[in-house]
Formats: sequence, C-alpha cells, structure tokens
Amino acid sequence: MIKIDRKLIIITLTFLAASFFTQLPLPLTMDQRIMIAIAFTAAVLWITEALPISVTALLVILLQGIFKIQPLDKALAYIATPVNTLLLAGFIIAAALKKYDLDRRIGLRFISFMGEKTDNLILGVLLATAFLSMWISNTASTAIMLPIGIGIIKKAIDDPKGSNMGKAMVIGIAFTANIGGMGTPVGTPPVPITLGFLREEGIHISFGGWMIRAIPVILIAIPLVWKLMVTVYKPEVKRIPGGTEDIKKELSEMGKLSRDQIHVIILFVIAVIMWLLDPLDAFLPLPEEWIYIASLLISMMFIFPGIGVLDWKEASEEIGWGVFVLVGGGLALGSGLKKTGVIEMITSHMEIFLADTNLLLIVTSIAFITAFSITLFSSLTATSSTFVPVSISLAFTLNENPLLLAPVAGMAACLAFLLPANTPPNALAYKTGYFKTYEMTKAGVLATILCVSGLIIVVMLYWNPLL
Repeated sequence: MIKIDRKLIIITLTFLAASFFTQLPLPLTMDQRIMIAIAFTAAVLWITEALPISVTALLVILLQGIFKIQPLDKALAYIATPVNTLLLAGFIIAAALKKYDLDRRIGLRFISFMGEKTDNLILGVLLATAFLSMWISNTASTAIMLPIGIGIIKKAIDDPKGSNMGKAMVIGIAFTANIGGMGTPVGTPPVPITLGFLREEGIHISFGGWMIRAIPVILIAIPLVWKLMVTVYKPEVKRIPGGTEDIKKELSEMGKLSRDQIHVIILFVIAVIMWLLDPLDAFLPLPEEWIYIASLLISMMFIFPGIGVLDWKEASEEIGWGVFVLVGGGLALGSGLKKTGVIEMITSHMEIFLADTNLLLIVTSIAFITAFSITLFSSLTATSSTFVPVSISLAFTLNENPLLLAPVAGMAACLAFLLPANTPPNALAYKTGYFKTYEMTKAGVLATILCVSGLIIVVMLYWNPLL
C-alpha cells in the first residue's frame, strides 16, 4: 500500500491554490498577484506547519527572488537585520540564566510570597511568567513555568487534568507569556519586526522607549487575564494548605546565591543599563543605532573569556537560530507587500472607512483587526508582517504619528489568545493535555477583548499625550 505524505499533499494543494491568485479577475498588477500568492502560501504553511516555520520564511525570500519581486540579496539581507541582535542577546542571557538555574529561582521567588489562597498562587505563577518573558524568549519562560504551575495543581487536586484549576493555571501561563513577551524588544518576534519596519522608514524607538509604551499595557493586561481565568475556570479549592511550602523548601535547598550566579546577575544588570542608555545619546557619545550595537556587546560580554559565564558551545545550543530566519522572512514579506503596492491597496481601503474620523476609532480599528486576524494567519510573524506596515502606511496617509500606530499593531499581534497554534507558548500549554482547543478559545476571545481594550486605553490616555 502506498503511504501518502499528508504534508506533501498540503504543500502541493497550497501551491495550486496560490497559483489561482495570479489569475484573479481583479485590477491588480502581476507583481501584486504574485506577492499575494506568496503571502497566501506563507500563511497556509505557517498555519499547517507542513514545512518548518523557518523553512517557510526562507521560501518567502526565495520566491521573491525567483519572481523578481525584489533582488535576492536584498531579501536575504533581512535575515541579518540589526533587530535580530536583540533576539541574539536575549537567547544568550536565557542560556546564562538556565545554566545557573536562575530562571527557575526567579520563578519560584515570585510564587513564594503568595500564601495559600489558590487565586493568589495562580497570580504568582502568572506574574513570574510575564516577568521572565520580558527578558528571555516567552517560549523558554513557558517551558520553565508550566512544570512549576502543574506541580502546584497536583498538590491540590487528585485528578488535575480535568479540573478548572488546571485550565486556569495552564492557559493563564500561556496568555501571560504572550503578554510579557511584548514588554521588551527581546521577548517575542513581533516586537523586533515592528522595530524593523519602523527602521526601514528611518524611525527609531529605543529599548527604554519601547518599555515605556509596553509596561503600562502589561500592568493592565496581567490582572485582567488573571481575574478572567479564575472567573471563567473557577478553581475547585479556595486554599491549598501549605501551598508555598514546597516552593520555599526548594528555594531553601538551592541555598544562597553562588558566586557564579551573582556574576550572571551583575552581567544582566549591566546589559539592561546598556540597553537603557539609548535615550541619553544627546549627553553621551553613543554611536548611531546604539540599541543594536549594545545587543552585540551584551552577547559578547556573556561569552568573552575572563568576563563571561558561557562558552560558545553552551550559548549556541540555546540560541534559536531559526527565529532569525523567521524574523527575516517576516520583514521580507512585509517589504514585498509594500514594494508591490499591496500594502498601499489595503491602506486605501481602510482609509475609506477611517478618513475624517478621530484617533480613537483609528487605534481601535488597527488593534482589534490585528488581534483577531491571528485566527486567519495563525502566525505572529505573518500577522505583524502584514499589519505593522499597514499601520505605518495608514499613519502617513491619515497624517497620524507612525510611532503611535505601529506599536499598536505590533503589540496587538502579541495578544494571541485564540488558538493553540497561534504562538509557541499556547502550543506548549496545549501539549500538557490540561484543556481542549475550544476551552482556550472560550477564554481567549474574552481575554483578547479585555487586553486590546486595555491597550487602547493606554494609547489614548498615556501614549498620545506623551508623543
């Protein structure tokens, strides 16, 4: 019997369907038809993972070169974009924290203050997840916090997999990892993708400038998600006797910080200070694009002999090399859509509805369309690579500030709560078996509405007066 490869069938059907876009009876140039076909192909392959996601990103670059959308060397250059230095530094910091068990120590320390109330323990886990996600990959933070959260659940309930407490904890970890990841430019790909598109327009946001925008959103979103989770999936028990005893016991067994751990903490503090120097370029002789130069210096600092705490082998094993290709492919996708006029076409249709309206309606439209489009694209990269350039184009068309609208789209793309396939944290949580897809979607729709509303409030009351 001939074995049929499901992935090969998906790839074949995707290319056949994509070829249909080149024959659409619409007033489009051939380059626009081809670019829409490439975007469709990328979206389907990212959703189905018929190809590894980084290979799909490479395919986006390759197809643009084959069909002369843009020169291959220019498309390939996006893989080496300076914004990827932010992710490189984040991976290396994560490797150092992992090697010396500081990531788990940080997570446990957050929870140790939360007492015996179930709701408070869940909050502690969610806060720890969000904090870690700001400084290391949100995928890594999810992998760290899921076993800790599940350990707490198992202490309270005999059959935790079917429990509300299990759903609240595990889904909550995924959601807060997504939220925390947008807190700095190193946590999740949509943020450097946003910075990359702004950089293409000659617009710069510093590391601290992004944090100033993002942290108020996080401070609103985390309590909303926590309260939502313990309301929709109300835990079966109100208290867990000795809820933090095991946590405190493990922290006690870890002992005091070792010399190496203190060394890592010092390097981490230096790294954060270096990133935050960017706005002081008027007072300090910093080179242009200091945020990216600092990221390379930070990466070197952690592995440099006599100073660092890692050797190259240890660092390289923890670096998600495919993420650099993914970001590069996303930037190339957005660049191709812009170069062929597809972005302008989308913008012109949105302008019909948004012209002569106020900023609130513009921000609301961008935020909600981006956040819910994740169900269509099922990929943060595809979503941010489409809607960030659209928001920048719309800002110029409507005479609004792109420094306001582009981060709205970038952050809204991070609020991916609807499906397990939307983000790696969602997928990791789903693999635990603690909830079904519809149970994530049920909480996710409400979480999206609440968090996007929180984002809009922050934009209108805080960002807009600030800018």
